[in-house]
Amino acid sequence: MKNSNLKAINGIGKACSIISTIAFIFCIVGFVSIIIVEIGILTFPMDKIKLSGTADAVVTVEADDMDFDIKTANYHFSENNQQGFRIDVDQEGITISDDKIDIGGIWSLDVDEVETSDNGATFKLTGDFGEFDKGAIKRKLSLNVLEALISVAATAVTLFFARRVFKELSKCETPFTETTVKNMKIFGGVLIGYGVISGLYLTTIVAGLAVLMLAFVFAHGTDLQRESDETL
Repeated sequence: MKNSNLKAINGIGKACSIISTIAFIFCIVGFVSIIIVEIGILTFPMDKIKLSGTADAVVTVEADDMDFDIKTANYHFSENNQQGFRIDVDQEGITISDDKIDIGGIWSLDVDEVETSDNGATFKLTGDFGEFDKGAIKRKLSLNVLEALISVAATAVTLFFARRVFKELSKCETPFTETTVKNMKIFGGVLIGYGVISGLYLTTIVAGLAVLMLAFVFAHGTDLQRESDETL
């Protein structure tokens, strides 16, 4: 008869196995869906999109307001010349010069008039929608979808190995087995790899290290279990 601790291990292992299996299935569905979206983007005939019309805009840039206006972007604000300023937002970049404002290489507007002050400038702009770089838009969309695809794939791999650990624990007569130790080591390594791929996500990396440490604890328990069985 199983003792209460082993019953708890089996029960929790079974519950986690079910949850990780459901999450894994969702990841597979998401992975396939993202692939379909990526194929759609790559094969979409951008030349069929026709843009026309003009735009008028007024942009005011003040150094004192940068932290307030752009809260989440990584930017650099500096005076380019007497009338031009440059703002780098994320990796796309918005460049304002004397005669042009370029938005991430996708679209540009003409600078018709500039009014400068001690800490900024006001730009009066005009643009033609027909000058949108549709190829650049397609490339950026494709890259964003590809990044999502890699993230979902990494999550699916992590869940796959997590499920193997939980499935083994859900039916084991003792947690101190070589199979359990092997699966835990693989799971810990995958967690660390996932944390690195996710941009050095320290919480995930630490969780992976904790699983690895537990794997070696279980390995020691497995050795003791084997010695005990051999003695008996």
